[in-house]
Amino acid sequence: MDMTTKPPYQAQEADRLKAIYRARKSEDPSLNQERVAHECGWSSQSVVSQYMNGKIPLNITALISLSRVLRFAPEEVSPRLIKAHQLDNANLSIRNTTPLGPAGRLLPVIGYVKAGAFCEAIEQFQPSDADDWVEAGGPAGPRAFVLRVEGFSMEPDFKPGEKVVVDPDMQWETGDFVVAKRTRDQAATLKQLRMEGGKYYLYATNPDWPERIIRLDEEWTICGRARRKIVDL
Repeated sequence: MDMTTKPPYQAQEADRLKAIYRARKSEDPSLNQERVAHECGWSSQSVVSQYMNGKIPLNITALISLSRVLRFAPEEVSPRLIKAHQLDNANLSIRNTTPLGPAGRLLPVIGYVKAGAFCEAIEQFQPSDADDWVEAGGPAGPRAFVLRVEGFSMEPDFKPGEKVVVDPDMQWETGDFVVAKRTRDQAATLKQLRMEGGKYYLYATNPDWPERIIRLDEEWTICGRARRKIVDL
């Protein structure tokens, strides 16, 4: 899609972000997009490049991460997101410009019901929609979130109440644990992805679960791959 077909704010925010990056690089010539991605907890430099070139629009979690790494007030780049999400009342301390590593990035904690809606329209997600905000505990893509496990279908691998980092930007393959949502009601579920006879299936690892196998047909969409558990000590 050509840049002119995108919302005007997308190009404007990209230009502001790029200008700040260049200013920081003039202060520290060793700064590069790969380092920015690493400190944001993202797996690829290309994500940073796409935000700076306006190929993908900023979302609230990406804006917070970039503001910390590049040391700017988020409203300098996107007054739109600040106003829409009312961050001043979200208690996220986004004005703290101390650079944080990958483990320090905050991700929203959500349950199965909200996970389906989150995957459908991340731009409409409000900070107050999260049950909690926790540190990512390691690298995570710009759209990553933390799923609070519900039910017993995935025992003993995942127990109710456990927190799992889910990354929509990671490539998934057979054997991975994934979050999938059902189109007709946006219901989300955590399952293992398996393949038999050239077809994909969502598999419950609990041997006593009544509906262990769901065929991954057009009614289901994979939202993201599970990266790690977050353990509270």
